[in-house]
Amino acid sequence: MFIDSHCHFNFACFNTNRKLLMSQLIDSNISHIVIPGTDAKRWAEIIKLAENNHNIYFSLGIHPHFLRDFDEQDLTYLKELLLLTRQQTNSKCVALGEIGLDKLIETDLIQQEAIFLAQLALAQSLKLPVILHIVKTQSRVLALLKQSKFNCGGIYHAFSGSEEIANEFIKLGFKLGVGGVITYPNSTKTKQTISRLPLNSLVLETDAPDMPIYKQNTLNNSPLNLKIIFNELCKLRKEPIDVIERELYLNCQSIFSIIND
Repeated sequence: MFIDSHCHFNFACFNTNRKLLMSQLIDSNISHIVIPGTDAKRWAEIIKLAENNHNIYFSLGIHPHFLRDFDEQDLTYLKELLLLTRQQTNSKCVALGEIGLDKLIETDLIQQEAIFLAQLALAQSLKLPVILHIVKTQSRVLALLKQSKFNCGGIYHAFSGSEEIANEFIKLGFKLGVGGVITYPNSTKTKQTISRLPLNSLVLETDAPDMPIYKQNTLNNSPLNLKIIFNELCKLRKEPIDVIERELYLNCQSIFSIIND
């Protein structure tokens, strides 16, 4: 079985074929999807999708790309929703995120850091793992994680980088999200790193509808492409295919407390 640890399945581009796609995912042995939150306006629709589909789990958070519409009340609302959903039996809220820092957007990094730290503190208080969005800010995110003494771990979404950086995040309890980047012939450095890392530090993700795979022939990325990413990963690893499949599933299941249902 497989888990897509990062898929924006609530986005409007899936509205017309979501039901069919869900059936195709089950047929492809992709048993669960985790939808990361991006902004306050979308949290309710994510929760509803998870309530109506037993194989969808979710996280809630404020993504740095959506800070233009940020209001201080969003943090209060986030805390209220997380407390409410976490109190439910067999809660399907498995993390706080997607949060982080992005050096390539216009939003001031000081503002990004303040909101990132506020969400880290909230995750720590609720003992929730986080889903990290990191663009050109690896060292700074590491420094802030250490500064805040965050110890609930999580996933470094869309990991790309050196073995040294990867191990720094692993030491802090993070798994590394392996996605479409490894399908590209020129992603040599990232593929080399992923081939050397402990298998128990990796999880699969598509980031659909974003992060297209190599030679994608559709407008939007699909969670069905998780199997293509898996096959590429198997080419990089020495372990037997069945061992890789089982370990990736258990890795994601452990970080997100997903049950076998």
